[in-house]
Amino acid sequence: MSSHQENDSLKSKTTKGLLWGGMASIVQQFLSFGFGILLNRKLTAEDYGLVAMITIFSVLASAFQESGFVYGIVNKKEVQHKDYNAVFWTSVGIGTFLYIALFLAAPLIALYYNQPVLIDLSRFTFLSFWLGSFGIAHNAYLFRNLKIRERVITGTFALVASNALGVYLAYKDFSYWAYAIQIVSYSGFNMLGFWYFSKFRPNFAFDFKPIRDILGFSSKILVTNIFININKNIYAAVLGRHYSAEELGYTVNPNRWSIMAQNVLTNMVNNVTQPILREIEDDRDRQIRVFRKLISFTAFLAFPMLFGLTTVAQDFITIAITEKWAQSAIFLQIFCIGAAFDSVSNVFSNLIISKGKSQIYMRNIIVFGLLQIAILVFGKSLGLEILIALTSGLNALWIFIWYRSAKPYMNYSFRYLFEDVFSYALLAGASCLVAHYTTLSISNLYLRFGSTIIFAVFTYIIINRIFKPSILLELINYFIKVIRKK
Repeated sequence: MSSHQENDSLKSKTTKGLLWGGMASIVQQFLSFGFGILLNRKLTAEDYGLVAMITIFSVLASAFQESGFVYGIVNKKEVQHKDYNAVFWTSVGIGTFLYIALFLAAPLIALYYNQPVLIDLSRFTFLSFWLGSFGIAHNAYLFRNLKIRERVITGTFALVASNALGVYLAYKDFSYWAYAIQIVSYSGFNMLGFWYFSKFRPNFAFDFKPIRDILGFSSKILVTNIFININKNIYAAVLGRHYSAEELGYTVNPNRWSIMAQNVLTNMVNNVTQPILREIEDDRDRQIRVFRKLISFTAFLAFPMLFGLTTVAQDFITIAITEKWAQSAIFLQIFCIGAAFDSVSNVFSNLIISKGKSQIYMRNIIVFGLLQIAILVFGKSLGLEILIALTSGLNALWIFIWYRSAKPYMNYSFRYLFEDVFSYALLAGASCLVAHYTTLSISNLYLRFGSTIIFAVFTYIIINRIFKPSILLELINYFIKVIRKK
C-alpha cells in the first residue's frame, strides 16, 4: 500500500470513528439526560443518595473483573481465539467470585452506612457487574477491530431500554428500586449487544496461558481502572457516614451530568486516539500534527460546553427538574469546571497509553486518587460545597501533570499547551461571562436561559473567528465535505 493510500485509510478510519463516536455520544447523552429528567421529577434526593452509597462497590468489582483486558487485547500485536477465550473465562470467574463475596458482605456495608435497606439493595445492584463480566471479551473484540458502529448501536439500545424500564418503575412508585433496576438492566442489555455483534464465541477449552502474555500490561490498567472508578465515585463512599443520604443525593446528578457533557467529547476522541496514534507511531512529525488537532478539537468544544453549563446551571436545574433540586445547582457549576479540564487531560492520557506507558498512566491516576481521598477524609467537616470545589480544582491543575508526563514521548511544548488548550479556556470563559451579564436583567426564566446560551455561542464563534480562526474554518470545511458526500 502506498503512502497516499495509507493516509487516506487513516483519514477514513479517523473520520468514521469521530463521526460515529460523535453522533453516538451526542445522542446517548441527550437520551440519558432526557430519561434522567423524568427520573429526577419522580425520585427524591434520598433515593439517589442510597444507590450512590453502594455504587463504588459495583464499579470497583467491574474494574477487577475487566482487569484491563480490553486495552491488553488492543495493544497485543496478534490476537487469536484462545486469547479472547482466556479473557472470557477469567472475567467470568473473577466476576462470579466478587459477586459472592459482596453478597455475603452486604450486611457489613449496610452497617457501615447505618442504612439497613442497603442489604437487599446492594445484593441486587451488584448483579450489574456480574452480568457485565460475560461481555468483556466480546467488547474487546469489537474495540480492537474498530467496530465503532456496532458498539454505538449496543450502547444506545442498552441506554434506551434500561432507562425506559427505570422510568416506568419510578412512576409505579418503586422509588430507589427503579434506579437500581435501571443500572442492572443496562449492564445486561450491553452484554447481549456485545454478544450479538461480536464474531467471538467462547468454548470450554480452558487455556489460561494467553492471560500471562497480556498480564504485564493489563495489571497496570487494572490498578488504574480501580482508581479511576474511585475518583468518580468517592464522594458518597467516603462521606456517606458524615452526611445524610439526602445531602449526598444533591451531588449525584450534578456529578453525573457534568460527566455526561464531558463524555460527548471523550467518547468520540477515545474511539480513535489510541488506534490512530499507534498507527503513525514511527512518523513523529505527523504524530504531533494529529495530536495537536485532537487536543485543539477537544478544548475548542469542551470549554464552551462545560463553562456554558456552569453559566446557566441555576436556570437549567429549575427548568429541567424543578425547584426541589435547586440545591444541586452549585454542585453542577463546580463539577463542570473540573470536567472541562479533565476532558483535555484525557487526550494526554490516551497518548501515554498509545506509547505503551501504562505504568506512567497508572501512577498519575493513583496519585490523583490518593490526593482526592485525602481532601475528602481530612476536610470532611468543611462542607460538601468546599470539598467538591477542592477536588474539582485538583482536577483542573492535574492537566499540568499529564502534560509533563506526555512531554518526553512527543515534542509538545508549553507554548503548544497554551495555544491548544488554555487559549480556548480563556475565550470560552470570556464568552460565558459576557453572555451572563448581558442577559442577567431578563426576568423570564425560559427567555433568560435560551438567550444566555444563544448569546454565549455566537460570542464564542465571533471571538474565535477573530483570534483563532484556523480550527473553526477547518471544522466548517470538514462538515461541508461530509454533507456534500452524502
